[in-house]
Amino acid sequence: MYLPKSPIVRPFLTFAVLCLALYSLLAHWEQFGGPGPHLPGASEKQVIFQASHNHDDMHAKPGTGTHGGVVPGGDHGYHGAPPPPPKPSESASKPNSTLGKPIMASTGYERRVVAHFMLGNTYPFTEKNWEDTFDLAEAHGLDGLALNLGPEDWQLTQARVAYDLASRRHDSPKAGRKPIELFFSLDMNVLAHQEWHDATSLGDKIAPLLASKGQMMRGAQPILSTFGGHDAYFGARGWKGFLVHLSNQLRRYRVEHAFFWPSFFMPPQKFIDLPFVEGTFAWNNAWPKHSRLTLKEDNPFMGKDKPYMAAISPLFFTHYGKTGEWAFDKNFIYPSDNMLYPSRWAEFMALNEGDGPEMVQIISWNDYGESHAIAPSIGAQPGSEAWTNRMDHVAFLEMTKYFADRWRNGAPEVGDEIVFWMWYRTHPKDLVIADDPIGRPDNADMAMDLLNFVALIPEGMDRPMLMLSIGKEKHPVQLVPGRFTALRFPFTTGPVHFKIESAKGLHLRGAGHHIEDATYLKAYNFNMWSGAWHAKV
Repeated sequence: MYLPKSPIVRPFLTFAVLCLALYSLLAHWEQFGGPGPHLPGASEKQVIFQASHNHDDMHAKPGTGTHGGVVPGGDHGYHGAPPPPPKPSESASKPNSTLGKPIMASTGYERRVVAHFMLGNTYPFTEKNWEDTFDLAEAHGLDGLALNLGPEDWQLTQARVAYDLASRRHDSPKAGRKPIELFFSLDMNVLAHQEWHDATSLGDKIAPLLASKGQMMRGAQPILSTFGGHDAYFGARGWKGFLVHLSNQLRRYRVEHAFFWPSFFMPPQKFIDLPFVEGTFAWNNAWPKHSRLTLKEDNPFMGKDKPYMAAISPLFFTHYGKTGEWAFDKNFIYPSDNMLYPSRWAEFMALNEGDGPEMVQIISWNDYGESHAIAPSIGAQPGSEAWTNRMDHVAFLEMTKYFADRWRNGAPEVGDEIVFWMWYRTHPKDLVIADDPIGRPDNADMAMDLLNFVALIPEGMDRPMLMLSIGKEKHPVQLVPGRFTALRFPFTTGPVHFKIESAKGLHLRGAGHHIEDATYLKAYNFNMWSGAWHAKV
């Protein structure tokens, strides 16, 4: 390129060329909601995107106890012990004085965020376990829990304990917190639904709880959901007959008929058109079936007369075999490596304020068998210890509060502390583990060997810099103060370390889970490990 030799003109032209080059580079960076990044190899640089709550400025199958284990007793054989699981931040449990007024959905109701909760994993629960669960859920931005109910009597007994406690918290809420509320998700994959007495028995059991103070309501109606069941027969009377019977039972408690908000697996318009369905919930929309998840599958449900409950989940991996105590024969993944959790939230945040779902359901709070539990393990695992033990999900728990507060209440994008969340699988997808009797999971080739992280950097920090080390690779990243920044790097085997510095010096330093090769592994694990770190500036 020719540049004039004039000492006056030349600097201005040089500056213009640099600006043009920078614009060209920025134009190729991915924004939320755009196509997935092209990441063919570990030599490529990171892809960056940033999410703003300003919608015009967007940067950057089932059984009891599991919606579905591996043969129990297996050991992952980690190369050394992983770091101690980070605890949820103290700031996450404090009342947030910066929250705005609740944002209203187009239906005229306030937005709410709930999480799917497996009663089938609560066999050993005490009331103290329920108390701790509700404390954690309230502290991390949840309005309610959808209790997945199976056929065992002890599940209903645990549900009664939960409802009783929720009712007491309703009368005496903890300072600064909205008390947790509950509703049932009837697991129709395992609940009997052929005969009419199946309907009357079920309705008689749940009616007193739907009428209690701990029940989540929509207006004057108690919410009732399902997992599947569009074909429930109930002695030829179907759901219409069941709901009439339930209404008759609820009248005894001076409660209106239930607001039926199921998750049916059927074409959207047929689902919406069912006259007895008052709200829709599309469970499978939480995960991409190929590589990148968009709102294409959600759009048919939004903007309708019936409210939509959107499914959001951080990942999906299950590793059950065909023999043994936990012979569920479920061994597959859904692609989850490419910023699934924050990008799914951002898709809904990018919609106009009156658009989108009325409610978000997180899948899940405690479904360990499918690896998407955001909460620590409490209770009984359904044979899933081999791929969940030592695989902390604290980052998903904290991100739930962050996004729930922003989507529901318009909370600020960044607060007054540094926050760093990191999550990734702990071995490459192409690794061959010959000793695993269950075998490589289906869809494993769709996984992407990516380390994901989010950094929240307070406004005003001077030259914040992240240094990330993955194996032998080192990645320096200039962070942006006052913004939510999410990035991905291709990973290689080896240790994971990071530090965040600014002109003032070192602020944060931490270590992630070692990314393993085949030397010490005895089983495939496409679950993710996550960590969370915080520092005051």
